[in-house]
Order: sequence, then structure tokens, then C-alpha cells
Amino acid sequence: MKLSDMKGQSFSRRTLTEWQEAAEKALKGKGVHSLHTNTYENIDLKPLYTEEDVPNRDRVKDYIPNVEGKLERASKWFIAQSIKRDSWEELTIAVKDALSRGQNCLSFSIGNLKHEEHFYPFLKEMIGSDTPVFILDQKTSLAIVGMGEAHELKGMHGIVGYDPLSEGEWLDEGRLEEWMKVVEEADKCLPEVKTIIVNSAPFHNKGASATQELAFALSEGVTYIETLLEKGWTLEKATEKMHFHFSIGSHFFMEIAKIRAFKKLWQEVLSSYGIARDLTSRAITISAETSRFNKSTLDPYVNMLRSGGEAFSAILAGVDYLVVAPFNEVSGNVNSFSERIARNTQLILGEEAHLDKVIDPGGGSYYVEWLSEEVGKLAWKEFQQIDAKGGMLVSLKDGSIENQMNRVRDARIHDLATRKNSMIGTNIYANLEEAMTDPPSTSGERLSLPFEGLRSRTQKSPRKPVAGLIGLGELKTHKSRADFVKGFLATGGIHAHQSKECMSKEDILHFVEETRYPYYVVCGKDEAYHDQLPMIVESIHVIDADIVIDIAGKIPDEKRNKWERMGLNGSIYNKQNILKKVDELLTIWEEGNDSEEA
Repeated sequence: MKLSDMKGQSFSRRTLTEWQEAAEKALKGKGVHSLHTNTYENIDLKPLYTEEDVPNRDRVKDYIPNVEGKLERASKWFIAQSIKRDSWEELTIAVKDALSRGQNCLSFSIGNLKHEEHFYPFLKEMIGSDTPVFILDQKTSLAIVGMGEAHELKGMHGIVGYDPLSEGEWLDEGRLEEWMKVVEEADKCLPEVKTIIVNSAPFHNKGASATQELAFALSEGVTYIETLLEKGWTLEKATEKMHFHFSIGSHFFMEIAKIRAFKKLWQEVLSSYGIARDLTSRAITISAETSRFNKSTLDPYVNMLRSGGEAFSAILAGVDYLVVAPFNEVSGNVNSFSERIARNTQLILGEEAHLDKVIDPGGGSYYVEWLSEEVGKLAWKEFQQIDAKGGMLVSLKDGSIENQMNRVRDARIHDLATRKNSMIGTNIYANLEEAMTDPPSTSGERLSLPFEGLRSRTQKSPRKPVAGLIGLGELKTHKSRADFVKGFLATGGIHAHQSKECMSKEDILHFVEETRYPYYVVCGKDEAYHDQLPMIVESIHVIDADIVIDIAGKIPDEKRNKWERMGLNGSIYNKQNILKKVDELLTIWEEGNDSEEA
């Protein structure tokens, strides 16, 4: 076909009913509803969205705050990678290097550095008229505020501050007064800097759902406004000084919807205080960081891919500042290479994917528009429930916030343990060759920690955990189950040694006699189990009565009692809780018999 002819081609329009019929045919009668998924926010996601699903609203007013500035710089954002070093000299060199390599925001942490003598000359050298600052950690923020009304700070603009509420430090009146003193001092010495921070990242990193994060952020924002009004601040001044920070997780579209929904919700809050709508849009600045909660010290390079997707969704949502954490941050091994990869992730998204050339790149999608509205509705409902109880302080003190997050976190961990959800390199496709190190004390409450704990136990085991896999019959009859068992065991650091095709009792006994492992898994078809399992278990226990035997595949209910009485330990099967099963199995090598090591 000629190019001119191709240009004239078009797809015929299809109705939703026609699509559903085609989908059901492909699903072989299961029905389109089988493609629906339910999220941790209790939102039912359909496989297809149309124009009828899109709510009526003004995209510019709802989702693109400060539209005049956005029109000038499209969706450009500030690359706010936080830099930390062990000496002032190293920190100075590293910050200058980052700024020369594409970072357009001054962001650093003084960590454990003593700053009395060195901080002022460092900051004097670093502050530039066109480069904003982005500081969210408490120690560094207090150090900047502590400089008072130094001349060099007059031109500083950007974000400097910390959030005592989400960091769990503001649950008494004393802390409140301390925070107010800091905020008032910051207002004097940093007039062009936003210094009242609402940071929902700690909630995200404890497992909160997207709607919970939004509800908590809104509640915190109202708490700070009410506190500042009581201290004599004007409403306009309080809101102009506020900045919101979020953590971005791995549910790509949910995270886009979360940030977009928040912009609209916060405008609603400010409108309820009587601030004109054209002013509410100017009062919202948002930053984001890639999630720590879903990062793993296992197969750490996969964290690059997770962070890349998270950065992508944050930019599509329209954040003003973005922090991409180095892939090895959770292991405490950050180096210049991982910092450069993190920074370049943002540069690629801007300069090669051209995301800095579009206003609201996430807008226009039926799915994104619908999801943004749905997330906003549910978050607003949760926010109202907190407000009805007396606000964020009351809910933090009575433990209800913690309980809400714990329920979602436990559900997330259970879904990983049963492989309803996947974490590559952690609960699926584990790399048995990598050396596992104990996670640092600052690792928080990450999803991968239970799996990392199993792998750490494996490496500390007095004997190398190796399981024998007995393959019944031809390879094609047991390969799928054997492969599944290998992957299952690998998540706990247990190696698997698969036998050759076992066509007879003698083949099985020869493999067991030759290997003498304390644990074997029989892999075959269900029919083979019914015919041969009693003989297999009895014969192996003649060799060693302490050998533990499982089968691959779920034990039929009607056979369970009989097979367990004859000496079968259990089974390994799909949707089984990996954490519980591997925890039980590891005791075989930690406390088991005296069989020889592999």
C-alpha cells in the first residue's frame, strides 16, 4: 500500500457493546467483569473507560494550579535530589557537581556534620539568585533558620522546613510552641521561602493507601492553618507559606490521580475558608519523592525501574519539585553512580521523553480523568471523618491513623506473600547468587523486609539450605510444577537440586541415596500422586525417617488425612503464603537432623 493510501485509512468506530462481546469471546465466556480489579482504596477498576465516564469540570482550574506560570514553562519541574556527604569539603564538591550536571535545585542534607563554623560559608557559596532551595529534613532546615536574617539569605526562594505532625513529634503543647517559634523566625529570615510543610511521605512509607494519604494531608493542612490563625497570622499568609510533599508508589495511574485529585481538594479547602478561587490555585505547590516503601535490598538494580516509573507518574501529575532516590538508598550504600542514575532519570524524562514540553500531560485520558475524580471523592470522605472526630491531632493520639495504615500495610504484605502482587527479585524471580546483607536500621517499614529477613536467615543457617526435587515420569509431565517449586523456594534463599526423570522406584531411591538432603519435594501429575505417593514416602523414610517430604501442588481435601498419616509433611502450591511456608521450612536446616550438607 502506498503512503498516500495509508494516510487516507481510518479505523471504523466500534461501540462499547461490541468491544465487550469481543472481549468475552476472547475470555471464553468468563465475562468482562473478570477483568475488574479492586484497589487498596476500595476502587473498582474497569478494563475500559469511555467519554461517558469522564466527569464534567474545568481541567485548568482543577488540576493546573498557577496556570500562568505553567503556560510559560510548560510542565517543567525542579530536580531536587538531596545530596549528603561525610565532610563539608565533599558536600561542596558534590553539590557543585550536581548543579553542573543538570540539577536545577539546591537540595542537600547536613546529616551528622557539625555546622557551627562551616555552614554559613557553604551556604553563602551555594545560594544563587535563580536556583531555588529544597530542604525538608529537620536538622538542615533548623540550621538555615538558625542563621537568622543573614544578608545572603535575602534572595533565597524555594522550600525549607519540616513536618512535625507526620514525623510524630508534635503530640504535646511543648512541641507546638517550639514549632511556632521556628515558623515565625523562618518567616522573618526567609520571606520568599515556603516554610510550612505538610509531608505525607511518612504515611505512605507506613503503607497508607492513596486516599488515606490525601485525607491525612488535607487534615494536616487544616490543623496548621487553624494553629497559625490562633497565633495571629492572616489566612492568606498562612496558605501562601504552605507546601505539600508526597511519596509516589508503583501503581502508575493511581499515583497520577492522587496528585491531580489533591490539587482540586486543597482548592476546595481554601475556598471553604473564603479564599477566592483564582487565589487558591496560586497557593498550591507540590513536591514528590519516589517511594521507599516498595524498594528492596534484594536485586537492588530493579529499584531503578521502580523509581523510573514513579518519577514518570509524578511528572505526568504535575509536581513542582521531584526527588528520585538512588536505587541503593535502602541498603545504605549510596554512591556517586547511584546518585547520577537517579538524577539522569529525571533528565531523560524531560529532555528525551519531552515531558517538560506539555501542560498537564496526564489530562485527556478517560481513565485518568475518572480515576482522579474517584480518588478525590473517597479522600474527601475520609478527610471529613477525621475532621468529625476532632481533627488530625485527635486521630493521631487515639491511634486511629496508625490502625488505618496498618490494615492496608498488612493487606499489601499478604498480597506479596501469596503472590497476588509481584515484587521482582523479592517474591518472584529471586536471584540466589546475590549476597544478602542485613538491612540498615533506617530501612523503615518496607514491603520487602519480611522476605529480606528470610534471606538473611538462610545465609546465617549452619547448613546451606538445599531441597531435592523428585521429578516423576517424563520431564514434560513434571517440569511446570518443578519450575514453580524452584521459584517458590528461591524467594527464601533455598536452592533446589532437581533429579533426572524418575521412571521407577529405583530411580527415586537412587537420587535420595546419592543426595541425602533433609527435605524433598515430589513433582508430578495428580494421577501419579494417587498411584505412587504412598510407595515413595514409605521408601524414602526407610532410608531416613527424619527426611521431610512435600508434594508440588495442593493436597486434595479427601486425601489430606490419609497422606499426612503416612508421613507426608505438606505441599507447595500456587497462592500459598510464601512467608509462612518458607519460615517453617528453614527450621529443617536450622534445627533438623544430621544429614550431610550439600
